[in-house]
Amino acid sequence: MGSDGAVGWKQITVVFCVLVAILFVGAGIFKALEETFYDPAVERVQDVEETLAEFVTNHSDVTHDQVVELLRKIDIARHGYSDIEDVLPKNTSKTHSLDYMESWYFCMTIVTTIGYGHMGPLTDAGKVFCCIYALVGIPVWIILLTLVGAQLSDSTRWMEKRVSELLARVTRIPKKFRAPGLITAIAFMITAFFFIPALIFHKVESWTYLDAIYFCVITLTTVGFGDFVPALPTEKMNTASNVAYKISVFLWITVGLAFLAGSLERIGTALKLLGEKMTDMDLDPLEITNRPTDNVDGQTNEALDIQSNHDLNGADHRNGSNNVANGRTQTRKEKEIKPQELADWGKNGHYRQGDTAL
Repeated sequence: MGSDGAVGWKQITVVFCVLVAILFVGAGIFKALEETFYDPAVERVQDVEETLAEFVTNHSDVTHDQVVELLRKIDIARHGYSDIEDVLPKNTSKTHSLDYMESWYFCMTIVTTIGYGHMGPLTDAGKVFCCIYALVGIPVWIILLTLVGAQLSDSTRWMEKRVSELLARVTRIPKKFRAPGLITAIAFMITAFFFIPALIFHKVESWTYLDAIYFCVITLTTVGFGDFVPALPTEKMNTASNVAYKISVFLWITVGLAFLAGSLERIGTALKLLGEKMTDMDLDPLEITNRPTDNVDGQTNEALDIQSNHDLNGADHRNGSNNVANGRTQTRKEKEIKPQELADWGKNGHYRQGDTAL
């Protein structure tokens, strides 16, 4: 894309590395602060334990662990995650262990302002850190989003131009007609950031394709209900796959949000231009033609002088001039009579001696 594009990508790389460092450092700090955060309410634990004990007593063919495993799978199927182990830990003396990449993913939802709500700080130190972290990480994220959006805009314009040139060669549509190129570019971007990622989530997360589309839209619009949360630890992934999956989701969110923000901005600009054209069409032609013109102080308005000249006595000034009274600007030039013309008129008897030549 030239030197400007190269500089843009250098800036993107620097800001991206800074943001990734913020994420990894923040994840470590948050994990340290919230490592033993989970202290479930005694009443909740007792209610669940009593319910499980009653069920096991009435069904002698099942065990306590089997019921807990069933509840865990139901939680994952409904919400994408499960906290049943935290409510009923097998070893009551064992503290809650917060996964590092789960902490990293939580930090990512902070800086991207999505906020799924699948977890949050419960300690006072964690809450204070979360506030400071958001104030530091979100501005860096916005800078990255702006830089990526600028590069995507250049790519979109390039695609629009190529599509317009292709249509101009194949059809009679002129190159200035931008609608086909714009529609093609937006359709390509929507496919790249919505339909294809939804297919991946459909396969990896075992969601329906409709749920995956729904998740993509809710995520890239930063609504983030949290009813579907990807990249949580599952039995299907080892540690390396889980890390790669989380980082891939982060990259998708970064580029996808930049595309969506740029598209909304372009649509808003187009609607603004359309509104201005509609406003001009609604103006009365007399209102346009009768608009006052700006006058410079000390400068005579020629149109007003001519009108005043006509209005005075109902006719133009006589006595050989059309000047406006009281020293106003001359609106018509007198015809200059040359000496040769005077001599010719004298020979032909056009005037007598003593008359004044007109």
